[in-house]
Amino acid sequence: MKGQALLTIALVELLMGIPLRVEGHGHNASSDQTTMNIAFDLPDLTATLETPTGTSQLEAFKSINNDQILRDTTGGRTSELFWVSVGLPNFVKTPDPRNQTIKRLFHFSNNGFSTYVEMMTASQRKALATTAKTKYRVEISENQVVNLILSRFQCTLLLYDDVGSKYILNGKVSDFRNFPLRMDFVAPRRSKERQLFTESIGGGGGAEGESTADLQFDCNMESSGKLMKTNTLMISADQQQQIGLEEKLFGPAGSNGKNDVFVTRDQMSGLSSEMYSTLNIVEEYQMPEFQFKEAFVDELIKQISTDVFKQVPFDNVLASLSKYGFDIGADLQPDVIKKDVGSILKLEKTGSKSRIVLDDERYRDYSKSQSNSGGFGVAILGNKLSANWAKSNSQNSVTKDRSLSDQLRELNEESKNEAQWEIEGDRVVPKSLNVARLTRSKISKTLTFNRIRMQTFEAPFHRTFSLYTLTTSASASFLDQLSSRFEHLEKTTEQLEETAKQAKLDSDSQIANIRTSQSAFSSNVDQRLASADTRIGSLGTAIQNVQSSINSASSTPCRCRMG
Repeated sequence: MKGQALLTIALVELLMGIPLRVEGHGHNASSDQTTMNIAFDLPDLTATLETPTGTSQLEAFKSINNDQILRDTTGGRTSELFWVSVGLPNFVKTPDPRNQTIKRLFHFSNNGFSTYVEMMTASQRKALATTAKTKYRVEISENQVVNLILSRFQCTLLLYDDVGSKYILNGKVSDFRNFPLRMDFVAPRRSKERQLFTESIGGGGGAEGESTADLQFDCNMESSGKLMKTNTLMISADQQQQIGLEEKLFGPAGSNGKNDVFVTRDQMSGLSSEMYSTLNIVEEYQMPEFQFKEAFVDELIKQISTDVFKQVPFDNVLASLSKYGFDIGADLQPDVIKKDVGSILKLEKTGSKSRIVLDDERYRDYSKSQSNSGGFGVAILGNKLSANWAKSNSQNSVTKDRSLSDQLRELNEESKNEAQWEIEGDRVVPKSLNVARLTRSKISKTLTFNRIRMQTFEAPFHRTFSLYTLTTSASASFLDQLSSRFEHLEKTTEQLEETAKQAKLDSDSQIANIRTSQSAFSSNVDQRLASADTRIGSLGTAIQNVQSSINSASSTPCRCRMG
């Protein structure tokens, strides 16, 4: 019965992923193990556990020295035996650093989120050690089954937006010696991947949303693998022609095209999004779009530009601005664009004071425009930082007393990666724009993107599997209670067994004391009875003597003298 309880607790830990920090394994191989002395060809120990969804099989691999140790008939080296295992990996909730009373599956930061994966639990370790004892008929300590130290552990999560576009999140473990293992996912706060992920767990990333999230993470783990090959993104001249890269940026070749063009960061961002889909980066390189975008833009600019991003006078930019993102069949009309861009910020006067504010109506209209009829210039040239600052400035009661020059300096510092502004009359107009100059002649060669790559490894130990959030979250409350009840039951059983043992000892002692007392009492009674008999005999003799004296006195004549 007790063994069944332990097995059930092992099942509970398996499904729950109860946190366990392994401080040591009792055998120096746990810290010095390498895949060179582990036999990974076939699991040496297996243990099957029943789960609500079926069965799960634990595996452990033996040290290559185990066979030699077991051949030692003296049995003096059994403590040197050891096995390695990854257990049954499972997500585990850990305390929120800001509130230790709350356990969360996901912990968020500005750059992404982390989660924890439990590997081999104490009960799983015990089950494998028991299997080893049974198989080899030698005494095995649980500490001789140790965690396999991995060299790679990564998981990916695929997400889809409302129109079916695919997005990917990649997570990896960096520290393989502290358990449970922490896995970090890169997902900046404003990225599309972050938005879709938070929506999938209820919007706010809270514990309540996690309990209903149904997510599948596809994972792989390796131990001491060696690099086989690196697949780096390269776009050949033929591929460039097929996707029309040159024409997108420079326009058609000939008199209508340009040899040098300026591009804004927003234009390059739009191009990277298009390439991300066209080149099927999700499937081929398993890279999130925000990571691809950063690498693609930076490396493309380095390869085909004569000037990297810098501030260029606004009029100069409009004279040679790339048409990418605009209606290719229409002229850019620089004067119209300049007028439109210069109308989104304005000066608002209150008495003798002025402050820079956003013209909400014009900015909203221009941002929604999807043609080159004026306002689209605002959207493609990108003034989001400037607009956000101006909107905040209009609501700030402190800025109403600040000088106009101070406000302009703060605006330009905020928007240094976009536009720089100056004041003309009652408007705030663009002075320069942050752009890069691209050269057509540099785009005909093969383009290589070293930061966009997929590496493959060969490893003696490799596993591919999936982790699910729904099973862990949905079963957490019930299994917590079940585990607690079994632990309580086991403790109560042990206490009752101890009490019964003590009661038996006390009972035997009391019986012995009673028997001793009874014997002493009986002996005392016998002595008293014997003493009483003696006294009775003496008393009878005395009575007889008295009676004899009386009789003798009665028979003697009375010699009395009468007066």
